[in-house]
Amino acid sequence: MDRVSKDQLHYLLLKTHSLTGLVPIGAYLCVHLSVNSLRTVGVLPYQLSIDAINNLPFLIWIETIFIYIPLLFHSFMGFYLSKNARYNLARYRYPRNGLYTLQRLSGAVVFVFLVYHVGTTVVPKWTNGKHLFEAAPFLIEIMNMEFQTWTGRIIYLIGIASAAFHFANGLWGFCISWGLVVGVRAQRNAALAFSLVGVVLTVMGLATVFEFSVHPESTVPTIAGVFSGKGGG
Repeated sequence: MDRVSKDQLHYLLLKTHSLTGLVPIGAYLCVHLSVNSLRTVGVLPYQLSIDAINNLPFLIWIETIFIYIPLLFHSFMGFYLSKNARYNLARYRYPRNGLYTLQRLSGAVVFVFLVYHVGTTVVPKWTNGKHLFEAAPFLIEIMNMEFQTWTGRIIYLIGIASAAFHFANGLWGFCISWGLVVGVRAQRNAALAFSLVGVVLTVMGLATVFEFSVHPESTVPTIAGVFSGKGGG
């Protein structure tokens, strides 16, 4: 069996990086922002969605295999591309040239934001032993506190907008690199469609931040006594 050459390995890594940006990372971003937007119609629908997620069997394995590992791979490959990219925006001021630079920059911003987001939500949830039905009130209270300061709001506004742009612009790049969109007209139409996707995701995220900021509500577990042995009720 022939050995994989360095160029073949590099090509495979680039394709895998592109694919993971769509599935599972991009898909998870859409689901995550959609679930969070339930907060705009009330705290209970939002809490029930968190309950559903945190009561999934083997949750830690699902998150590790389908979220954290692909995300780390995609991020490290993104930093590799950023380090080795030849930026010539000052010399060639084409729109796509500028968007490529923004793609690399937004990826770095999103990575920093995710480290902050996971560090202030997921990590405290696990270290404080807030699982199953106890997780939702704990996470909701964290978000309530986060969005009562302009620092927290600005961090999330920048993070959400950067993630939405990175995904939407990355969709266009994915379709081009995989040969799914061919021709100038098709590429222009795809750019418009994916821009709309980015706008929709951004609006959902901003609406959620606004709702948390204006109407903070604390909750209690929908099923009490999960860990105390008192039973459901």
